[in-house]
Amino acid sequence: MSLRTPAAGIPSTGDTPRHERTAPPPGRSVAPVVTAISLLGMLVVGQLYVAIPLLPEVGRAWGVDQESATWATSAYAVTYAIVSLFSGALARRFGTRTVLVAGVAALAVATACVPFAETFGAGLSLRAAQGLFAGVYVPLVYAYLNAHVPPSKLPTALTIVSACMAGTIVIGQVESQLLAAVVGWRGTFWVTAPLLLAGALVLRRVLSAVDPARDPDRSPASGAGGGRLWKRLLPLYVVGLTCSTTMTAVYTSVQLYGPPELVGDGEAMLMLRATAIPSLVLGVLMAPLLGRIPARPRGAGAFTVAAAGICGAGLVGGTTAGLAASMFVFMLGVAAIGPALVQEIGAAAGTAHGVMATALYGFTLNIGGGLGAQIPLAFDGVRGVGLFMSLLLGGCVVLLVTTGRRTRSARVRAVAPPT
Repeated sequence: MSLRTPAAGIPSTGDTPRHERTAPPPGRSVAPVVTAISLLGMLVVGQLYVAIPLLPEVGRAWGVDQESATWATSAYAVTYAIVSLFSGALARRFGTRTVLVAGVAALAVATACVPFAETFGAGLSLRAAQGLFAGVYVPLVYAYLNAHVPPSKLPTALTIVSACMAGTIVIGQVESQLLAAVVGWRGTFWVTAPLLLAGALVLRRVLSAVDPARDPDRSPASGAGGGRLWKRLLPLYVVGLTCSTTMTAVYTSVQLYGPPELVGDGEAMLMLRATAIPSLVLGVLMAPLLGRIPARPRGAGAFTVAAAGICGAGLVGGTTAGLAASMFVFMLGVAAIGPALVQEIGAAAGTAHGVMATALYGFTLNIGGGLGAQIPLAFDGVRGVGLFMSLLLGGCVVLLVTTGRRTRSARVRAVAPPT
């Protein structure tokens, strides 16, 4: 699975025009960029989910119960979502690389400060500060990839990056639980902080200084054309919101209301979370094959798989084995959802509007993450959450299919010769 750019003079393919791409020099591998973005993304996005296994310890430290402690997840997600909306403007003003490096470095400092919180209010404030600085990451790295990676390599690159960041809902929890067992919940944050700082330095080294986001000839979408663009993108944002809400809701419900043999056994809970990791690896290995399928139908198929998995969690979530199998299927679908949505958004928006389009996508993902942490409180059980979210994911399949047909019909009308 090679990630090298094509030689100069060889035309690229894909929906984004060649003049709107700023690919690396001919022959230069983009693998270091994809690797750095993926590994660092697991740390950055993973901070949203590290609090889930720590709910009992964090609640005791801050003087609240587990249900109230779920706001430690929501506080991070809300500020993350809001700041992501401004990431495009920040990139145009200061440059994508500068904003990314500064954001991750500041996140490292905020992460190191979280363990010093002694009250619930202080803890939520510091978690919100984490989200404040992390909010630029997802939209800007996706916009960077859409602008710098050749179309022939883009599906694979997006799948790797997206699978790693989607996988943080599993990997972040596993990391958090393992570290907390050794160094305590406070040590979990203190171990992560220097890794984030090192990641910021690596990011500065591997990212290109050439920045389409700062091109003065490119302006945000406006007018009739802009209105049509955002209308096309709206269904993609809705399904992205639903996917991220489902991920957080299900894992939070398992932590709070899962089978007694799980909730009372840290090792069993760790094994449950770990069973989803192979599905993410499988998703990455299948990236070259899946990349041949157009993005929208690929996304609809992935949502179908995810809906089946989460429906299984609702039906057999009372047993550990059934829950593990269901979460494996669910995460297999999730591994393919993100790349398909990001590719479709990038193709629709182009480089001229790509940063703003992906910023809105990042906003919806993190609003979903914040909402998902509170949904289990309305159902008081894994079964209700699983069945409810499976219905929403099924609706996403219908939405992608129906809007895809309208989009194709509009394209046919646009290119049809006058009669």
